[in-house]
Parts: sequence; C-alpha cells; structure tokens
Amino acid sequence: MSSGGDMRKIPSILTIFCLIAASSIYAGDDEAYDDCLLVHLKGAKFDPAANLIKQACHGLYKQPGILLEERRLFLGCLLEHLVGVESVQAVDEIHSACGRKYD
Repeated sequence: MSSGGDMRKIPSILTIFCLIAASSIYAGDDEAYDDCLLVHLKGAKFDPAANLIKQACHGLYKQPGILLEERRLFLGCLLEHLVGVESVQAVDEIHSACGRKYD
C-alpha cells in the first residue's frame, strides 16, 4: 500500500532533479554570455554598435535553444563585423548585409 505514496514522490523528485540540471545549464550560458560581452565589447567604439553586440551575445548565449541556424549565423556575423565600427551608416550597412546573407 505504501507504493502509492512512493509513486507520488517520484514526480517531485524528478522535478527537483530537472530544476537543478536546468540551473546548471543556465549558469554555463551566463558565463558564455559574459565572455562574449568581454571579448566583443572590448573594441566597441560606438554605442549603437555596442547595443547590437550586446543583443547578439544575448541571442546566442541566453536563448540558444530557440535559435534557428540562420539566426545563429546572423548574430555571429554581427559580432564579427561590428567591433570597432564608428558610424551609424556602417552599423546599418553591416546589420543589413548580415541580414541579407543569413536571415
């Protein structure tokens, strides 16, 4: 008769295990996100470019499970080409070129 009580404990044990596993996965994403910011914002010279770099890091490392491959490539393109950009026109052109190439 006690097996019914034991069976009710299994879902809560599984829930706790899943929450612990998920929190460790997200902790890794936080570290990768921070690394992305540190690497790519280091050479940022223009606030609009820095904002897009931050958005790209967020998209890659805070929401990786929901990204399509094309979107991942688009965000990588932004990170590769926005560092050091100093004009609004260049930011717009890079954003558009990466979008045409990968989105």
